[in-house]
Amino acid sequence: MKLGPPSGGSFPVLDFFTPFNQAALNANDTDLGAGGVLLLPDPSPGAHPHLLVQVGKDGTIYLVDRDNGKMGEYCNGCTSDNVVQEISGAVNGMWGMPAYWNGNLYIGGAQDGGTSGDHLKAFAFNAGGSGKISIIPTSQSANTFFFSGPTPSVSANGTSNGIVWVIDNSPYGPPGSFGSGPAVLHAFDATNLNGELWNSSQKAADKAGNAVKFTVPTIANGKVYIGTRTELDIYGLLPN
Repeated sequence: MKLGPPSGGSFPVLDFFTPFNQAALNANDTDLGAGGVLLLPDPSPGAHPHLLVQVGKDGTIYLVDRDNGKMGEYCNGCTSDNVVQEISGAVNGMWGMPAYWNGNLYIGGAQDGGTSGDHLKAFAFNAGGSGKISIIPTSQSANTFFFSGPTPSVSANGTSNGIVWVIDNSPYGPPGSFGSGPAVLHAFDATNLNGELWNSSQKAADKAGNAVKFTVPTIANGKVYIGTRTELDIYGLLPN
């Protein structure tokens, strides 16, 4: 929903978007609302200069015009949505939000309640001034991530030295076959996700605390912070 300034003690709804198949998504627990919204940088002037992107549990990428009267609302009985772009089956599902850097959109997917994981994927945005997202990933991690999937964060020196940070939090929860294992922090080359730069399982001294689902790396002052069930772990460059 797009809300306006407060008036009469409430926020007026200026516009909204709901997928045409929202009833089926809700019935199958594959609703859109599990994914967060990311506002994208404005592409070159055109029909849709102000865009947002969102992915939900069914793995469809929605590119939506966020201007008033253009978000698409809800079309009952339709077979497609009135949005700028819709890419079905792009990921197995998402419980976080995408990240953006330097023309790249990063999405981490997984599958709820199943054995199918997914890769961290990069898609191009506005390549050649298209104002749209590439249909297929431009790169993806060799690693497979399972529920709840990774939410990426990016560090960079402007438009260079980009690193995509994600947490493998799949061993979250109480002791069991999948639960109570350490979180693993991964660092990927932002220009090619197939290039893993480092992860916290490579050395015993870097091992993190036990995983918590939906956690996100926080980057500040040259360090990466991750929360776990047992501790706050802080990663940074070691002195020579």
